[in-house]
Amino acid sequence: MPRRILTEICKMLLAVEPRRVSRINSGVGSIPTGTCRAGAKMVDRPLTVLVPFASPLTRSSSEGAAASGLYNFIWDDAYSLGSCYFTDGQRDMLSYVDKCKARGDVDMVLSMTEPATVVHAALVQEFPHLRGPSVESVFLCMNKYYTQKVLDPDPIPHEGLDLDSPRLKEDALRVIQDIGLPAIVKPASSLRSTGVKKVNTVEELLQAAGDLRKFGTQVVMREVFDSSLMRNYIEKYVDLKKYPLANSNMAVVEKYIQGELFTVDGCVYNGEIIHWAICDNLYFKSRPECILGFASPSCLSDKLQSRLWQAYDKVLNRMIGHGFDNQEAHLEFFLTKDGDFKLLEINACMSLTLAQLYSHCLPGGDSVCLQLDLLRGVRPTVPRPTGRYSLVGYIQTFASGKAKELVDFDAAAGVIEDGLGNVRIIVDPDRDIVQAGDSGNILGKVTVQGDGFEDAFQQYKNICLKILRKPELSPWE
Repeated sequence: MPRRILTEICKMLLAVEPRRVSRINSGVGSIPTGTCRAGAKMVDRPLTVLVPFASPLTRSSSEGAAASGLYNFIWDDAYSLGSCYFTDGQRDMLSYVDKCKARGDVDMVLSMTEPATVVHAALVQEFPHLRGPSVESVFLCMNKYYTQKVLDPDPIPHEGLDLDSPRLKEDALRVIQDIGLPAIVKPASSLRSTGVKKVNTVEELLQAAGDLRKFGTQVVMREVFDSSLMRNYIEKYVDLKKYPLANSNMAVVEKYIQGELFTVDGCVYNGEIIHWAICDNLYFKSRPECILGFASPSCLSDKLQSRLWQAYDKVLNRMIGHGFDNQEAHLEFFLTKDGDFKLLEINACMSLTLAQLYSHCLPGGDSVCLQLDLLRGVRPTVPRPTGRYSLVGYIQTFASGKAKELVDFDAAAGVIEDGLGNVRIIVDPDRDIVQAGDSGNILGKVTVQGDGFEDAFQQYKNICLKILRKPELSPWE
């Protein structure tokens, strides 16, 4: 069926009440309080959707929704030069929130990444007509220290480490006495496992802590939510009496446990938990802290998947108790050798990586459309899996330098043109790639389908070898 006809059908299916608009003065701008709900009348205009922290990936992931004509997207790239996200050479989340508040008429805020969810939650608090999670719930998901203290019913043994403490060495010794070695050290707030490191000695822990402190103060990595970035935001929106360490420059030290990792995706709609999918997390055997990617359908038995959904629901019920609502939730769990599921981390938003995977193996599994349904008050429909094995793998490197020295951008475009796989490079050619920890750096993603893991992995590997300029510095086994 031609896209034009599909678009007209989509327009006919969405109906709203007449829009009532009044304004709330925010001090820096205003967003209307009119709401658009499902009703009996036709849409008289597209719904305006603000997308904070926009990027080429968020745009490409939203192509289906944008083509429907139902939405008018406002893409705001916080990383662009001159953005309010940067103040006197430093990043400031509150300045960026204020910029978004001044945007004007907005019906919905679509948060597709963790930084965007921080903005989304603040705007929900400021403007009652917007749907989405509370600031408290997002903060608890973002800050791994408080995730374990508040949201995790059975956390991995862990301790917090103040990176700015004048007694850092003494604190590290105390933590090791409590946790034991080996241990995992990671920043309290970061993206894509950035800065995660396995340590076997106190000296290695101190080195890792020093690296994390450097990344925070020098702001050389935008994936780290360092204390300087969040300080003003937290002072305004987070209850510091309830969470006194919220503005501390923290690392989390966890007991090292072995096991398989699994990802669980779902959402909350008006307080109701809706299950979506379970995926296998894939890691390189030669680099166990370096993630290869994700695969679906999961290798877990039906019985274990049922138990995993129960673990997911326990965490989400705690999140709901702190105001999490009308938002997707992406959780990762360990399956230990003893058969227990242990929470690894929470992302209070969709996974753009898995959105790429779901578009292959779940007919109608468009994560962006699901989130837009939540935002306009429509209970999302959960798609049924095809059973076809799909793998999305990261293009990983342990090299440093300019991205254009590590990635052949023309070769990546050629792979797409030849129909060999779905490739997305997520770094700009002139971006500096800086090594941090044992998890490597992600340059892009490859999505393939196959007759099982071996077939899909070989396709993934062949594509990566075409794209990487220094493949010898990437893991393969």
